[in-house]
Amino acid sequence: FTCILAAVASLALCEGFTPLIPSTTRLNIQLQAEAQELTSDASTSTSTTTNTSRRTAVLICPAQFCVPADYDTFLSTLKEKLPNLSPSSRVAELPRTEWIKVARQLPTAEFFSANLNNAKTLQWYFDAMEQGLADIYAEEGEDVNVCIIGHSIGGWVARSYLGGLGQRSTAVYKSTIDRCTSLVTLGSPHKAPSTALVDQTRGLLRAVEESEECSSEGLAAKGISVTCVGSTAVKGNIFTTNVEEIVATTSYIPLVDDWKDILSSTGINGDGIIPRDLAFMEAPSKRIEVSTCSITGNNVRHAHVLPTPYNLWDPAAPSIPLPEDFCWYGSPGVLDQWIENI
Repeated sequence: FTCILAAVASLALCEGFTPLIPSTTRLNIQLQAEAQELTSDASTSTSTTTNTSRRTAVLICPAQFCVPADYDTFLSTLKEKLPNLSPSSRVAELPRTEWIKVARQLPTAEFFSANLNNAKTLQWYFDAMEQGLADIYAEEGEDVNVCIIGHSIGGWVARSYLGGLGQRSTAVYKSTIDRCTSLVTLGSPHKAPSTALVDQTRGLLRAVEESEECSSEGLAAKGISVTCVGSTAVKGNIFTTNVEEIVATTSYIPLVDDWKDILSSTGINGDGIIPRDLAFMEAPSKRIEVSTCSITGNNVRHAHVLPTPYNLWDPAAPSIPLPEDFCWYGSPGVLDQWIENI
């Protein structure tokens, strides 16, 4: 969200871009699902049995300013390691120009008071999720479970969607609540401490954190298991010349409950962007801490690319890739540490 402030100057350039529009396929799926709702009266036991026999499709919710092309290798690796994974698995279609829509909230009273509304502010993200889900249902029909994997901001946005803060009443949403069996978050902040130096999401994450429906218990009641994956590999350090530690420090300090913890003997660890303590939800969610890649032994960082929010003329172009030995949550030797939760 901090990056968006720098992008506001480019708003005029974005006026000509066509917003994300639901396809005919999505509309057809919604109509079919609504018709099925009127005729279906299956028992709970039958529904449970069918649920366990379905194969699983994955929807990946991308990080801020990341695009589907950034996750091509990750998605291919998932399909290689999980032969039964549905070929309809995909990334939510979010060109980087969509993120500029958040800037509409900048001049509002809700923004300045840190009380932004999830449904209003993130409608474009929820639309992209539903487009991807509708496409999955169009290819798979009824026989599919859904696992949503959220990277960075995508984790808590998916949590907001599943918990109902998107205020969706579509057939796609209703079908997803029935079919989604798992949510996996990768380096996602799940807490917005009231004592943090700044509320970077201007109330959005706080609303998710405070919602019972968005809690791990609330999601479990819907049949959705939650797994949070966070890294402890990068320690913040004020007294250093190491560039990575400097970047981690500047990222950790505004987010944590007490920034002075970084001066303690234990310090603050995380993935270089998200501090460890913010990356996990309460029980019964599963907590998976990773540190190094089991193949290379390299540290696990927040991401594998450097987003390019300035590239508005080619909004779907891949972000800048980081070196191949730069491991992240989706690297093969890291993926193995949490993949069983899909």
